[in-house]
Amino acid sequence: MLNQGRLKLSYAPDLHISYKQLISDSNVSIVFLSGFQANMQGAKATALYNYCKAHNFNLILFEYLGHGESDGQLIDCSISDWYKNSIDVIDQLTPPNSSHIIIGSSLGAWMMFLLAMSHPHRVSYLISLAGAPDITESLFKNLTTVQQDELLKYGYVTFLTSSEDSRSRVITRYMFEDGRKNLILNREFINIECPVTLIHGMNDTIVPYNVSLTLAEKIRSSYLTLRLIRSSDHSLSDDISLTVIFKAIEEAIEQQDL
Repeated sequence: MLNQGRLKLSYAPDLHISYKQLISDSNVSIVFLSGFQANMQGAKATALYNYCKAHNFNLILFEYLGHGESDGQLIDCSISDWYKNSIDVIDQLTPPNSSHIIIGSSLGAWMMFLLAMSHPHRVSYLISLAGAPDITESLFKNLTTVQQDELLKYGYVTFLTSSEDSRSRVITRYMFEDGRKNLILNREFINIECPVTLIHGMNDTIVPYNVSLTLAEKIRSSYLTLRLIRSSDHSLSDDISLTVIFKAIEEAIEQQDL
């Protein structure tokens, strides 16, 4: 069964985010946390939706504040907002105390790791796709002096993250400042105990795969796998990458005996 609509936020009742949910009698429940400026019509979201529908799995897709058809303007939102959006989706759309396979793509993996640390009882398995925790820090360092001055003067800057990404990105001073309140890579350990799979393309020019190597070193889970795909870039939406992602889901299901 398909359930879709707009979810009222617990911390801002006048704001809503859009979501799409596949509901079945399966024990498998997946929540997808998308990347920055992504929506439910993206390549990975669409592929995941079709995969879960074909396998009769429960699935939740949604759009953060300032994204897609959700309320809010992107320049007014930041990491803390999208983290709280993720919590609201799970708390309001799934049974109390149920746990889920969480798939986080790029910036969505940052939200996923924060969620796993604050609500460990709500996650059973994590799959990180080109994970980009703390990406606000690397973005700031990659700005030119002129762009940094523009950011400080006007409160935002528009730029391309790399030759791989043809879309203009709008980054705000608020996003950088709020990002620093949510950093995880500066910790000695990342206190996540559930099983984790990290998937990263070695041709990723937006978030280098060494970020996943660092995550593998810091995450405390005793069940952690790292998969590097030599031919893939940041999008991880090519056929090879999607096959690896679906295989990771199958292994998560087998590992939990669902």
